[in-house]
Amino acid sequence: MKRLCMPLMALLLLAMSTSLSAQQFADFPDIGDDIIPEYPNVEWIKGTPVKAFEKDKIYIVELWATWCKPCIAAMPHLNAMHLRFKDKNVVFIGQDVMESDRSKVDAFVKEMGDGLSYTIAYSGPEGSDFDKKWVKAAGVTGIPQTFIIQNNKLVWQTHPSNLNDEVIQLLVDGKFTIDAAKALIKK
Repeated sequence: MKRLCMPLMALLLLAMSTSLSAQQFADFPDIGDDIIPEYPNVEWIKGTPVKAFEKDKIYIVELWATWCKPCIAAMPHLNAMHLRFKDKNVVFIGQDVMESDRSKVDAFVKEMGDGLSYTIAYSGPEGSDFDKKWVKAAGVTGIPQTFIIQNNKLVWQTHPSNLNDEVIQLLVDGKFTIDAAKALIKK
């Protein structure tokens, strides 16, 4: 009887964990699906707070943390694109994640000064509204991570190194597809 119970218990645990994982991702939109119109509850550190996504704007939401060297390395690139496209209805949001010390994030943003001229938000520690609705729901396990929203739809979830002026221009011109973006990246 014991030999039969152990494999059955293991199978039951596996089924439960698979079910929980599927539920975790079920709430986040797939590419091309409508995004939840309200931005999750966060603390805005710099720039104009975004309470909801506006249909006529393009949003580049960049997940980062002060301890993440690749995130910090991507910031000058993102800042330069923000400066070039800010007058074309492209909104860059630097969304700090996976940190519990707001004062550390504030000090980092202050130290970066004009090197972070785009909007910056702090989500709070694991279990925060942003963590539940975006990080966990989208299956994010590593950062940096970029979400692109256009016409209230998730159009791409990618790495910030995949963004360049030509890709952003595709969005502005209403000609964006992932295939077109990937072709520009390979150039």
